[in-house]
This record gives sequence, C-alpha cells and structure tokens, in this order.
Amino acid sequence: MNNSASLTIRSPIQKKLLAFIILIGLGLTAFLLFFHYSLSTNLEKEKKDQSKHITEVGLGVVQHFYQLSADGNLTSSQAKARALNTLNGATYGANGYLWVNSGEGVLLMQPYTPNRVGLNLINWTDFKGKYFFKEFISTAKNGGGWVSYYWPKPNIPEESPKISYVTYFTPWDWVLGTGLYLDDMQENIFWIVFKTSVIFSACFIVFVVIAIFVINYFLRQIGELAIKDTLTNLYTKRFLKEILPTILTKLHQDNEKLLAVIDLDIDHFKKINANYGRSCGDRVLKRLANIIIENTRPNDFSIRFGGEEFLLIGFFNNEKEIIQITEIIRTETDCLVFDERNEKFHITISAGIAIYRAEEELFETTLKRAGKKLQEAKESGRNRICL
Repeated sequence: MNNSASLTIRSPIQKKLLAFIILIGLGLTAFLLFFHYSLSTNLEKEKKDQSKHITEVGLGVVQHFYQLSADGNLTSSQAKARALNTLNGATYGANGYLWVNSGEGVLLMQPYTPNRVGLNLINWTDFKGKYFFKEFISTAKNGGGWVSYYWPKPNIPEESPKISYVTYFTPWDWVLGTGLYLDDMQENIFWIVFKTSVIFSACFIVFVVIAIFVINYFLRQIGELAIKDTLTNLYTKRFLKEILPTILTKLHQDNEKLLAVIDLDIDHFKKINANYGRSCGDRVLKRLANIIIENTRPNDFSIRFGGEEFLLIGFFNNEKEIIQITEIIRTETDCLVFDERNEKFHITISAGIAIYRAEEELFETTLKRAGKKLQEAKESGRNRICL
C-alpha cells in the first residue's frame, strides 16, 4: 500500500489509539500510586504484627520458665537466668532483637548493649528528650502497646527512629519488648513495592507493545479492505476522496511538478461481458490492473474508478513523461491475448489526460477534463491517448 494511503486511513484511528493508550497510562499511574500507598500500608501493618507476635513469643518463653520454677523444677533465679539467656540469643533479621527491663527501669537483658545491663534507665532520654523507659513501663502495665522513640542500631552510635511493642509479665515484674527501626522498615517496604511496581509496569508495557503490533496489523488489513478494490487490488473511488487533501498538500510543497490525471477505459468492454461472460470480463480487468500496477511508480495512485474505467494520478516532471507512461500501458494492453471458449481476442484501451491547474480550478474540474479527453479519444477511433 502507498505510504500516504496508509497514513490517511490509519491516522485518525491511530490518534484515537494513542489517546486511549495515554488514558490507560494515566490510569496505570493512578493505580500504581494507590497500589504503592495500599501495599505500603499493608506491609507496615504486617511488620508491626510480626514485631508484636515476636514479643508475644518472648512472653511465652518467659511463662515457660516461670512455670518450671512454679513446678519446682528450677529455682526462681535459675528460671529467670535461663529465660534471659534464651531471649538474649533470639535475634532476628538485620537489627531485630528482644530486650527486658524491670518494672523499676533496670535493664535486665539487651544483646547489643551488654554494658548497659544492670543500669537503671528510668530517667534515660533519647536525643529529643523523651523518657521512653518510663513510657515502656506504663504502656506495658496498661495492657501493652506501641512506643515510639530513638535508639541506636546495633554497632552504630547514632540514634535512629524506632517503634517497639512492649508487654508486661506480672509475676516477675518484667517488661518485654521488640521493635522496628523505621528507616529499615521503610527501606524494606520501598524495595518490595518498587520491585512489584517494576514487574507490573514491565508486564503492562509488554502488553501495550504487543497490542500496538496486533492493532496495527489489523488496521493495515482493514485499511486494505476499505480502500482497495477486491477484484483488481487497485484503490477505490472512495479512497480518492480521502487521499486528495494529501495529494494537493504535496503539490503545494513541490509546485515544480505536474499533477496529472490519466483516465483509462477499456474499449468495447460491454461486448466482452456479453460474448464471453462476466467471469471473463473480470479476468480482463485483473490483467489490465496488473499492467497498470507494473508500470506505475511507488508514489502514483492507481484507482478503479468504476466498471472498466481506471484513473492514474501522479506527479510528473513534464508532459512527455506523462504520455510515455500512458503509452506504455496502452501498448502492453494492446498486446494482451485472451483465449476464451477456444476463441482468441485482444483488448485495447483509450486514455484521456488532464493536468491540474492549481490556481485556476478545483481538482474535480481536472477529473472532468480528463473524462472529456477520454471521450475525445473514444470518438477519434479508440486505442489512443488524448491530452
């Protein structure tokens, strides 16, 4: 298909398709923002639930050793020591651990700051002045809950924002807790969301690319059906109306060329249909169409204008070039021989040529002048060209 023809037919649909893809892209962006917020919120809740669960598991360890003491299998001091030793080794993740302090604020166990174990930290504050050990104790004794504060990460002196879940073991007056460093949690959530978003976006892009290829393929097929005559594979009369603005724009850009209309018609075609049948007439039309296609240039427009009438529209350097192409088509047609029902016959064509006068007339007038020249060729004996 001529490139201009393809663009003419497909351009409006492609614009709508582009608008649709942009709309989908905006929708995807909105979805990803919502997805990011929703997933981040859910992951944050999940992380908190995990920390709370770890604290409750630690409480279960303490209860286990307390029960051993109550049953007389261990002394109270042995049970406490074993419980603290077990919890001291229960580190997890990059910076996860449990700690224990007494109801008075004495730090009983902290795996990463053993130098502070035994100290009363009730009046300890973070760099913002918060007495968070006091809040640990009050929150734990009131049924447990979350406390936010600043505390150094393992082996790092600077304090980082942290939230911890604390609970209380009444028999031993212990406060147990574990928590999350907020920057670690947010970084972990970010990478999970980022990877998920990248995978989702990549799948969407692949889908869009495949969809564009498939849609373009079908657009080409639909374009062919819409503008091509199914019998001759030449452009249709309807197509001329659609491509005409493009042709005239091109002429305006290169006004040194001549825009010519060549009107071709098979001589005595009705007799062929009458004598040999319509199927034979169709074969004649196909053969002539092939000659036209073979002798025209890529940017020419070959049109089945109706019945046995054809138009050739193109840009030429001079009148001689127009006549030369027309004469080649006429001569090759004159050499065609058809064999139907053991009877051989040949055909001829007549042609009328008109050159578009951009400053003087509409293109429709040029078409009419080409038609009149065709009629002159017919009246002059047929099988000839009239300019």
